[in-house]
Amino acid sequence: MARTLADALREFDDARLIELLNARRDLTSPIPLGVAPLAARATQPGSVHRAIGSLVLPELQLAEVFAAYAGPVSPEQLARAVSTSTEQIAPHVYRLATLGLVFTDESGRSLVPVRALAEALPHPAGLAPRLSSDPSPDEARTIVEDLPDSLHEVARSLAFAPARLTGSPTSSLAKQLSSARLITNVNGADGPRLLIPRTVHLALRDGIVHRTFAHAPTPGPEAAPERFEGARDAQAIEAALEASRIAHTISTWHADPPSVLKRGGIPLRDARRLAAAAGTSHETWTSVIHAAWVGGLIGNDGETWQVTREYREFSDASPARRWADLCSAYVRSNYLGALAGTRFGEVGLDGFAQGEPRTGETPRAALSASVGRKGVKVRRRHMLRHLADYPEREASAASLAESLAWAFPTVQRAALIEEAYAFTREAEAFGLIVDGVPSVLAPAALESLSLEEVAALDVLEAALDEKLPEPVDHILLDADLTVTVPGLPSARVAAVLEWTEVTSRGAGVVARVTSESIARALSAGGSADALMEELAALSLTGVPDVLAYLVRDEARKRGQVTVGPATSFITGEEEHLDRLIDSSEALRLGLKRLAPTVVISSGDPGFVMGSARAAGLAPLAAGGRGPAVDERTLGSVLGGPVGLELEADGREQVLDVDPSEAVARIRAADSGRLEEVSVPQRLLAAIAEEREVQIGIVDGRGGTRVLRVEPLALEGGRLRARDGESGEEFTVLIHRVLLP
Repeated sequence: MARTLADALREFDDARLIELLNARRDLTSPIPLGVAPLAARATQPGSVHRAIGSLVLPELQLAEVFAAYAGPVSPEQLARAVSTSTEQIAPHVYRLATLGLVFTDESGRSLVPVRALAEALPHPAGLAPRLSSDPSPDEARTIVEDLPDSLHEVARSLAFAPARLTGSPTSSLAKQLSSARLITNVNGADGPRLLIPRTVHLALRDGIVHRTFAHAPTPGPEAAPERFEGARDAQAIEAALEASRIAHTISTWHADPPSVLKRGGIPLRDARRLAAAAGTSHETWTSVIHAAWVGGLIGNDGETWQVTREYREFSDASPARRWADLCSAYVRSNYLGALAGTRFGEVGLDGFAQGEPRTGETPRAALSASVGRKGVKVRRRHMLRHLADYPEREASAASLAESLAWAFPTVQRAALIEEAYAFTREAEAFGLIVDGVPSVLAPAALESLSLEEVAALDVLEAALDEKLPEPVDHILLDADLTVTVPGLPSARVAAVLEWTEVTSRGAGVVARVTSESIARALSAGGSADALMEELAALSLTGVPDVLAYLVRDEARKRGQVTVGPATSFITGEEEHLDRLIDSSEALRLGLKRLAPTVVISSGDPGFVMGSARAAGLAPLAAGGRGPAVDERTLGSVLGGPVGLELEADGREQVLDVDPSEAVARIRAADSGRLEEVSVPQRLLAAIAEEREVQIGIVDGRGGTRVLRVEPLALEGGRLRARDGESGEEFTVLIHRVLLP
């Protein structure tokens, strides 16, 4: 009887089985009841495809050899096929076997790939798919050996060319190649194709699949020495504080808010305007603003971009905490802010290359899905780890792209180049890279990715706090309305700087007081007396008369009109509004009657809708311009992106099961010591005990959505449950439910 993958897995010790389940977490959803079910699941096409996505470049090259031959291959044949020695491939073969993609045959002398491996790699190393019409390997060798002399040069050029050829099937050369059986004419979905049959192609290559074997990429060159000790630390701190300042500029958007594109995002014109107003480059601005967006500080109502309620808490935090919030959002996101304004393929290792736009393609808009990409957070983690591994080397886009190509060989090369370039720009914006070298803040960014959100923020904040100088708690005021802060501003001094227009930053801050900045301070709720008292308390040079006059003059202008909060409006017949005003809901709504048929409220529109229903009315939702709208669109502006950020690191979500526990249960099931408890039985027990459980819900494409729920009822083959996070109830077919 032929040896199977299940036989091979039974020979694994616990440590190797744990390694397998750690690498292929989808195999534990749910935990297989025995080694045979584990092997069956590991050979499924979807699972094999995911496993291939985790291979590094030399492992992928070996996998392509197995796919090319689609049968047993000896270690010697395997090494020759990738132009190296058996010693060089040994650790990579071991990993392929650990992943359950190959196993040794009954003789122990050859390696056998799982069937789905060839299906997952239909074009290994540029070879054509295997066809029933292909000559046998012996026939293919004969075809190559019997080629006429006139075709020898052409055959050499075709050996490592792609299997699909361009040109007319009726050309003289095509006819000669067809006659010699070097090519065949195959009908495809897009018309006739000229292909080199796989067996013939391998014969042309003399059995070699890859002419060179991939070796680990070399890091960048040695970093240049610092101009003076501590210079890079100082630059990293300055960049981190600058990122915090740039994010703070979103508070000024209300004066002239950027609009929302129909396809989502900010128009390029608005983005460039806001970057210029913030006093920074477009790349740096988009890098920071995307982090603010992912962090929930920015949202839109479909027409304009606005700050959210979460911004207030952010603005009140210390500079180090603000940077921690931004940096954490950045490293965990699937967005490439630095690529906003570019088209795919236009960004090279040296940056944005102005080229001819693709037909019908528009530049990627900031704060839109167009700058998002599945799996970016995983590859960003890899680049941060690259920085940690080579702290004294230059972290160039070229070296990072090579490292990415090694670790993620199945990802399109152009995409990896874009991500490497974007990372260098974004990491510089957050102070993680300085002069192309990993900074003192980079290790904290990598460490934060292995921690829960709160702990991650603490680590990042501590890393910056440790390097920050003592804050300065005083200012210098000049008669020309200049404000000088000789160092890092304290929280109290930073609040005063909100009343100014900053003109330069560095070791200190230089700003200027203007009538507009004073008006902004007064509009924020301050009074002239309070402003003067604060300036007098902080200034070492007193308060110049010209500044005092400016503050008093701006204060006199206030009150020409009065503006108060009115989040919602309610219109209707007088009797219906009387009913609402007389109801128990009126006090919570903060109602004010402007006319017999018009009432305003300080409450959120969505809240007002609910309160009106509670008062026995049947409300109709209206937009800002009057016509009826979908009620679900009402409410406060919510920050952050939706959709892409919910993806689990570019891979399918799996149930959170400890691999060692899974191995123990697999072993127990294999030995007959584990009694299987069905999913319905376990759910019924959870319902009886009124406790939450973690479940996986399989979608129509084979993916798994993981939720923590409270099961409520089980009947008619359906589970009714309440989402533990949102509190919403839902119903799902029981056969789609997985349990760890």
